[in-house]
Amino acid sequence: MLLSICIPIYNTDIRPLADELNRQIQAFTSEVELLFLDDASDVFFKEKNRSVGKFSDYQELPENIGRSKIRNAFIPFVKGKYMLFIDGDSQIIHADFIEKYVVKLRSSAAQVLIGASVYADNMPSRDQRLRWTYSRTRESLTYAARMQNPNHGFKSNNFIIEKELFKNHPFDERLTTYGHEDTLFGYQLRKAGVQMDHMDNPVLNSNLDDNATFLKKTKEALCNLWNISRNLKDPQFNEDQKLLRMAITCQRSWWKKSMVQIIRPIVLPLLSYLLARGYMHLSFFDAYRFLQLERLISHGSFDERY
Repeated sequence: MLLSICIPIYNTDIRPLADELNRQIQAFTSEVELLFLDDASDVFFKEKNRSVGKFSDYQELPENIGRSKIRNAFIPFVKGKYMLFIDGDSQIIHADFIEKYVVKLRSSAAQVLIGASVYADNMPSRDQRLRWTYSRTRESLTYAARMQNPNHGFKSNNFIIEKELFKNHPFDERLTTYGHEDTLFGYQLRKAGVQMDHMDNPVLNSNLDDNATFLKKTKEALCNLWNISRNLKDPQFNEDQKLLRMAITCQRSWWKKSMVQIIRPIVLPLLSYLLARGYMHLSFFDAYRFLQLERLISHGSFDERY
């Protein structure tokens, strides 16, 4: 077996994704298997998704284990040399998606291969504009942009990794909430000397959070970022993360820190109000993230479990 497609599920109808992947597998190759692992979704979604078990390995976990641990949980079930991770709310947008990967893997010695993800071109309604604007501008980079700095900016949706490499470098299971588990994973691979290859073979991120939900997730992600920094104690990690570097630098300057602490109680609620209502400009969101992270660092807030 060449490739195992590993798709974690949580409260998502994965039938359209599963049907398209199965169609492409059946039309092109017998070297690919399809695996689904449900992270204790609601019964409503489990009842919908169980039908994919007719053509795939579909299993359900009795309790929710989180974004990092569920990816690691695929390892015992994988038969392929390589593992392809796709988020359950993704959409396949190219009819030769599987074929491109199989052809590449047959001729490549890459240990990590990134196909990436994109967002729709059409601007959504204002109540979903925050996630769409930020992700299209900062996260969904073109193949050409990714190749300018191939070992940085790792995202965990739509990437391939050798199974043996993944067994030695799994996701950190101490990160149980949303955000930056992929940042740490990518950084640890770089520290281990792993070179990342890229392809122009994206999936579509088809499920947009509303503004309020994305702001909540952003705060969770910043907590994870600070937890990682506090416990990793690696200056290079802090240097690589621009936002983290800025916030730490601010803490080391008494006048910058004092200025931020004066304006934060006024500016942060205003930014939260504007962003939640879809008045989106990247400078607003950058300032919001910086002030939230500076607040965490200033208060010394972090999770002792990590």
